[in-house]
Amino acid sequence: MVLASVLLWKRACAKALSAVFAVLTVIATIPLVPGVAAQMPREIPTQVIYRFDDHRWLEMKGWECEGALWYFDSKLGIETEVVPHSYRIVFYRYVHPSTRYIAIPVEDFSGIWISQDEGRTFGTPAQVFVPLWGHYDSQFPMPQDVKQFVVANDRGYIEMKNGRVLQSSLPIGEVWGKLYVDYPYPGEEHSITSYSWPEFQDLKNKAPEVKDYAGWTHMKCDPKVGIVPKRDSLAGVPGLIYSLEAYTLGAPIYFGSRLFRTYASNIERDES
Repeated sequence: MVLASVLLWKRACAKALSAVFAVLTVIATIPLVPGVAAQMPREIPTQVIYRFDDHRWLEMKGWECEGALWYFDSKLGIETEVVPHSYRIVFYRYVHPSTRYIAIPVEDFSGIWISQDEGRTFGTPAQVFVPLWGHYDSQFPMPQDVKQFVVANDRGYIEMKNGRVLQSSLPIGEVWGKLYVDYPYPGEEHSITSYSWPEFQDLKNKAPEVKDYAGWTHMKCDPKVGIVPKRDSLAGVPGLIYSLEAYTLGAPIYFGSRLFRTYASNIERDES
């Protein structure tokens, strides 16, 4: 009688604990951070987002198309960090055959990262000056209104969809490449002080046409780079839970429940 009671008690405990482990197993498959199937790797992913030609390019180091921006020139052996974090690509046409003057636009055009020494150093971003009389909706051109950004002959030209052209100065003087002004409409020639400066005596009413350009005409970025799940761990549901890339409590609970089920099965065989 006593032996029968003990066996019944063990069976009840086994069923109860089995149910508890089953519930915990289900809960544990919910990751502590979103996306079991898309976890961040240990190393920051890197991808080329723009090519000027066969030996100059831009790389982004970060997840989901946002991160640090680097400039490379393999012929001159240049590797320069332009932005340490939070850079995002632009989507309008971007043509850049210029080699000495490098101009990389900020996403919202609040500034332009520039180099005057072939990309060896990048200083304070250039300012895009928009007059106060209201040709645009803000103090600088909105990205959706930009037709293209052309950087040629050591000068930058921001061509807007409405036909206006904001451009940098001639490659002379202290303000070379550091200030972009709007090409003046008739009657506006004296409304901006810098129009009288020697650096701005050759303003263009349209961006130059670049022929036989060897680089890309748009920046490119794949938001999935670096977050594709690895498939080199265990197969099936156990592998999904136990994967080193899955930040869950699932692995120990899952395999703990497997061991307990084995223990419960042994108890049932003893009863029989």
